Amino acid sequence: MILLLVACVFDTISRMHSSVASLPDDPIQLQAEVVQLRDVLKENEQTIAEKEQALTEKAQRIEQLLDYILLLRKRQFGASADRTNKDQVSLFDEAELEQLLAELDLPSDLDADKPATQKKAKDEKKKPVRRPLPANLDRIEKIIDLSEEEKVAMGDDWTFIGYDTAEQLAVIPRQHYVITFKRAKYAPNHDAVAGAEQGLLIAPRPHQILPKSIAHSSVIADVVVRKYVDGLPFYRQEAIYHRDHIDLSRQTMSGWVIQLHERLTPLMALMKQQLYQGRVIHIDETRLQVLNEPGRENTQLSYMWVYGGGPPGHPVIWYQYADSRGGEVPVDFLFPKEEVPPTCEMYLVTDGYEGYSSLSKSPGILGHGACWAHVRRRFVEATHGRKNTAAAHQMVALIHKLYQVERTARNKTPQERAALRQKKAAPILDKIKTWLDEKVTQVLPKSPLGTAITYTLNLWPKLITCLEDGHIEIDNNKAENAIRPFVIGRKGWLFSGSPRGAHASATLYTLVESAKANKLEPWAYLNYLFEQLPAAKSEQALLALLPQNLKMEDLNG
Repeated sequence: MILLLVACVFDTISRMHSSVASLPDDPIQLQAEVVQLRDVLKENEQTIAEKEQALTEKAQRIEQLLDYILLLRKRQFGASADRTNKDQVSLFDEAELEQLLAELDLPSDLDADKPATQKKAKDEKKKPVRRPLPANLDRIEKIIDLSEEEKVAMGDDWTFIGYDTAEQLAVIPRQHYVITFKRAKYAPNHDAVAGAEQGLLIAPRPHQILPKSIAHSSVIADVVVRKYVDGLPFYRQEAIYHRDHIDLSRQTMSGWVIQLHERLTPLMALMKQQLYQGRVIHIDETRLQVLNEPGRENTQLSYMWVYGGGPPGHPVIWYQYADSRGGEVPVDFLFPKEEVPPTCEMYLVTDGYEGYSSLSKSPGILGHGACWAHVRRRFVEATHGRKNTAAAHQMVALIHKLYQVERTARNKTPQERAALRQKKAAPILDKIKTWLDEKVTQVLPKSPLGTAITYTLNLWPKLITCLEDGHIEIDNNKAENAIRPFVIGRKGWLFSGSPRGAHASATLYTLVESAKANKLEPWAYLNYLFEQLPAAKSEQALLALLPQNLKMEDLNG
């Protein structure tokens, strides 16, 4: 490219020399020659400018691709945690970073995303300490004594003074047993007995969550927990049962899940009402492959949506299967047209996905908050780039300061949290906005830092919504943490075999994750629920079975 530019310049100069040597004497012809020469010079200048622009664009593209390579290598081979890269800070930019940290009264070390207590604990490596085994576990004592020969040899010179005690954790493999139900039968002594015409009198069958099933509620709860909490697919559970010489197929277990979805429908309708009773609702979504969807190929992706809401202290984690990622999905779920719209006033907190915009305009939604954790993640990635790493560290430090305020306000009332944010978080947000407006014109738009800045500026009105109400969290971690068990389980079972199975999975994930959010052990809750649900005929009885209205002592009683 450089040789081409040099050739153009020499060609222009040679033509100028040849033109000067053969200049005409006629002034009109001379003027025409000058105009022609000027046009040639302009054309060459334009060509050179275009070549320079092309070189600049290619250089920028090379820088962008090199940054992508670094980020891909980090995602593939690096730690999964969002930690800044201390090794990539430019020595020429380090002074600028130190100056900003000093202005903000922040620690000058670049690992500012960790509290000082954590860094101190990491630096001072202590010897591992064996923790005592849980006191609630049953103890079986095993006395170990000297042999009779040794004790005879000791004679009366030695006195027994006690035991030296040590404990080991042991396990009894799970043991299946069969419950034999014997229903008493009575026969009339003679035909004159009242009711003799009806024949035998038999005690009623016990209530079952799945009528006529061979499985007790404890087994059904165990199968559900193993899949939806432990991520153990049905085909693996089938193999485990086979080792115990029990013939329980994956098809049978899948059928149980489908039937449970139908039996749980009234309970789920009441739980959904609880979703609207909170001040904030968090939403997230992740991909899901579902087979045999009508009118769709098996390779097309569907989605599992997660909603986190409910009244304070009684959270609801709701899963919804849908064959689309469109913005109409959460709108139709929360505000269905065929039903009377629920009366609610709540804030929406999501990531930066544009599909949530239509939901934010729905009646009852007071405002839309965005997620600072997503913003921080992008700037952390920028610290692993090739340029402007000190600037990326600056923003990570600012966001860390914002989270320090949140840690201080964590156990305060919403009103106290709102006041603390106005006093301490609002000035930090002003500094962040000023920093973004200054840096956006100084970095390449498609570089990691440039894309992080653009992403943040586009979401800025939503990122400061947290200043409006102390109930609002500054990130969407509530929904992201709720969706993580589903993502982990998906790695084991890969897909749902049908839309009915996907709906059933959504129902059971809702139950187990809501139970965990309300500090209930999942198996204990499901076992209790499956035992009590068949007898619950009224709305009040169903409400009493919601995880939001139970405590662990209720399940153990």
